[in-house]
Amino acid sequence: MAKSIDVVRTGLSDYANRGVFRGLDEKKSQNGSHAFTFWWLGSRPLEFTIDTAKSALIFKQILPNVASRSPLYSELKRFLKTRSDFELPDHRRIDPKRAEVLCINRNGKVSIGLKVKRNQYAYALNRLVNLVHELFVQLNDLHPDYMCENFDVPQE
Repeated sequence: MAKSIDVVRTGLSDYANRGVFRGLDEKKSQNGSHAFTFWWLGSRPLEFTIDTAKSALIFKQILPNVASRSPLYSELKRFLKTRSDFELPDHRRIDPKRAEVLCINRNGKVSIGLKVKRNQYAYALNRLVNLVHELFVQLNDLHPDYMCENFDVPQE
């Protein structure tokens, strides 16, 4: 458990040191879960958790206002499912032997994460950060109204 948290902490610190994330802050562990907050991809802080009991890395409530029966949520689930396609280049694909995509919608707030397999926490962190970045690029291209309303992204 401590080793996996250390791997994730070091990885997040590396992103912060390179200027990808801003204001990295760590919260104390609870029930096998460890939380970090930082600014990235918008004007509000993001919460990132590592749950060692469930072997999961999760961006909690990263997408607000996404109804579970909406076309946007259906598109999101389709997009996430394709991230393990062997047609994708290695640097964009999530190897299903190493991690599995998680998508949870609770009351219109979507959390996105990876279930880590075979203790591949460094790999999963890298893949998850890339996945979320790619998702935000897609949302900016295909759903600029959503991004404007929820992330203050200009519509230009």
